[in-house]
Amino acid sequence: MGPGTMNLFPGRISLVRHLGLYNAFHQHRGNQVVHTLASPFVYLSALVLVQVLLPWALMPFVVTSLCLLALADWRATFVYGLGVAAACAVAITLSHVVPAVPLVLGALLMQGLAWAALIFIGHGVYEAPVIVDGQPVSTGVYFHRGYNRARGLGVEPNAFDVFLQFSIAPLAHTNDLLFALGLRRDLREAMKAERASVLERLRDGRPPLGDRTEGCPTRERSRYRPPHGRAMEAEGP
Repeated sequence: MGPGTMNLFPGRISLVRHLGLYNAFHQHRGNQVVHTLASPFVYLSALVLVQVLLPWALMPFVVTSLCLLALADWRATFVYGLGVAAACAVAITLSHVVPAVPLVLGALLMQGLAWAALIFIGHGVYEAPVIVDGQPVSTGVYFHRGYNRARGLGVEPNAFDVFLQFSIAPLAHTNDLLFALGLRRDLREAMKAERASVLERLRDGRPPLGDRTEGCPTRERSRYRPPHGRAMEAEGP
């Protein structure tokens, strides 16, 4: 993340904290692989449905989403955007060669199968429970408690934070790819530190991003210094 993105970032919760929260419920390598393989089919089928049902909305939807994600992490968004561009080309091509009804049914089937793989294989088979208030709990708590919508985090989100945590998966998966290639090591270490802090708070029965009584040690553990930029504190503004 470069200095330009830092200046434009409109959220109260930093990118590191958003990634650390998401990663706390997606720790197992097997689950990460399932998400990397299945998630593109979730995105592709959604684009196909938009193209068939609301073709005028496809490009505005894609451009707006990418611009908002770029405010948080333009590097990962650029890489992700290349895949989205290819998926849009596939969706538009399919809409011209496949009748609408079979295409919609196929896209719905693809969406359902992809989500089934994410839930029942990724989380059900690979991902171990997290400890919440001393008790093992399914990682579905990420959704049940509304963490995916930036609710109950222990910090006050703004509208951009709600959007970003709800839409964080593409950035998380893209960064996983970049991490695997040996890139963005500082961000990876900062995210891992924030993930450990999230899991520690949950074990203690606290909100995953802490509360107002937390002090500087947690803030210092989650610092990330972008290339050629100033340090970004995981606590956010």
